[in-house]
Amino acid sequence: MTSQTPISPSQTATCGDVLSWAKSTGEARDAIYELEKVPARMDMADEDIGLIPADLLHFHHVIAATPYGMVSRARDLEKARRRGNSRLNKLLERFHAAHGSAKPVDVAASYDPLIAAVKEREGFTEEGAAFPASRHKSLFALRARCHVALEALNQAEVDRVFREATSEKRRALRRAIHLLNELKRGHNRWPDITPLLPAPVLSVPKTSDRAERLPWTSLPDAFRHGAEDVFREILLTPADLSAWVTQQMAAGVGSEEINRVVSERVKDRGRRPKNSTTALAGYKGAVTWLVRRHKQRTGSLEALPTLRDMMSRDLITSAIDDQIARSDASPHLKNASKSQTLANRLTNLRTIARHGLHDPEIVAHFDVLKVAYHDYIVTPKQMTEEADRTCRMLQQRPDLAARFVNAPGTLARDAEAAIAEAEAAGDRDGVDAGLRLYAAATLQAIQASRPLRTSNLIALRCRGAQEIAGNITWIRKGEHAELRFLKGEIKNDRVVTMHVLGEDAKILRLWLEVYRQKFLALRDLPDSPYVFPGTARPRFVKDAITLPEGCMAPSTMAEVWALGDERIGLGISPHVCRHAVATLILAVEPGNFDKAAAVLGDTEETVRRHYGRDSGEQAAQAVRAALLSRHPDIFKRMKRRLA
Repeated sequence: MTSQTPISPSQTATCGDVLSWAKSTGEARDAIYELEKVPARMDMADEDIGLIPADLLHFHHVIAATPYGMVSRARDLEKARRRGNSRLNKLLERFHAAHGSAKPVDVAASYDPLIAAVKEREGFTEEGAAFPASRHKSLFALRARCHVALEALNQAEVDRVFREATSEKRRALRRAIHLLNELKRGHNRWPDITPLLPAPVLSVPKTSDRAERLPWTSLPDAFRHGAEDVFREILLTPADLSAWVTQQMAAGVGSEEINRVVSERVKDRGRRPKNSTTALAGYKGAVTWLVRRHKQRTGSLEALPTLRDMMSRDLITSAIDDQIARSDASPHLKNASKSQTLANRLTNLRTIARHGLHDPEIVAHFDVLKVAYHDYIVTPKQMTEEADRTCRMLQQRPDLAARFVNAPGTLARDAEAAIAEAEAAGDRDGVDAGLRLYAAATLQAIQASRPLRTSNLIALRCRGAQEIAGNITWIRKGEHAELRFLKGEIKNDRVVTMHVLGEDAKILRLWLEVYRQKFLALRDLPDSPYVFPGTARPRFVKDAITLPEGCMAPSTMAEVWALGDERIGLGISPHVCRHAVATLILAVEPGNFDKAAAVLGDTEETVRRHYGRDSGEQAAQAVRAALLSRHPDIFKRMKRRLA
């Protein structure tokens, strides 16, 4: 047990302090038990509980979002996580109340009359109800976070609440503010509610900790056009070069001079980006990053220097320092030493300097700064902390590996039950939630068969379009589906073929034939060739490929995946499934790095570097034995998936 010293007002309380206080004051055992789980949820040792901040902001942004599967084997993990988080939240509130930092007791009570008044007017709007069912629930999030009574609520308090809330809770808070303003506008319809409302008209604040967004079109024309000329030089094609040479010859320029310029323009040039749209977006984003820092220092975008003059070592260094400082100061942004953003921006700017401006001095700036800021230059080849955690988790906890393998069937059964129950009750929102959960089950079925990159999941097509063929062929309807991606569709230009078999194939078929149609109808979406439909157009598409609109947006895809992962409780993203499956392959066949590389579409060297550290074979054998003892048929299932 970790001993803790008493807290003084000048100290920041930790979860260790809360634990000592809770035990000494006789707090409920269930609440203490949830507090003791926190280090394991955060992938820390139990003894490190004294290092975890106990403030409510850290709890909501960091602790509450951690996966719950590491500390619970409950049938409904999401329900268990919500219950555990609620106990923790109440315990922390009681702790801070005991140390003089609680909000007044009557604050929550001031919201109750309004909540009751809205609830009385809820029902079926087509039958005359003022509000749809559950509209009052958005006020719960506002009530829980406000430090002032409802009648005293003002914009400053709203700004504070939004600033401290997670992105998930901000959605509910936005609905609450919109509801308050709707009630204020409806003072003639609901005169009894008007006295319950705050006096000012409130607005939803901008709360992102990210830097100010500067659209490319907002930059001065002269600067923008000059930069775009440089970008065209970077993306130079043989046809562009041929046209330029022809133009120079027509102008009477000598061949020696033309040849000298051509040699300079193609010198040390690697392969041209295969996705010019994505490359161009990267160049614009990197330049805008510098322009934004210039604006912060000068206060204006007027009289911007040229792109060449903008790329001074002083300004680049200042932009790097600003980015690191913002990341360190924000609970919302990723740790600067674990994010690839800085490396990507510097790489794009170096490309501009080398192949656009042809300026070796500016190129040298980036070479020097990459050394100076080495700790913050994270490359895609480095295994992320999330992936490393997943691999260790699957090796150390065979029951979690089994949960990952069985996730598609578990989610599909839960979704089918939820859809049936919601349809019987006429609950439109419940049907929508159930359909999204079934979409999550389908995603899990595909990723457990052969994990794809998220961009390929978004662009997965169940039938062909005018521009391109579909990806899915049924070998046996509902039993065996073949998914095939051609070279232009895959990041590293490989032909990838995968097979979805057995229960996973059944899940895919039911989604395509039954639940996908309900999803389209419920959301009033036009049909499209995509397995997961929406209204977006696929991003990161190579120049040789043309894809139509109608896919699910990346943000929606992330929400759907999270809906399923919360129930599984592993905290695994679609991309990290690649690491999970590689770990399980090596559990089935220890040392077979070649097979793991083939499944991931990576090199054996990369796979061995990520998964072959220390005694990887022995660890894989140990996890295999443990898995077999708990789930004797798991490897038959895995071999079918990986065949």
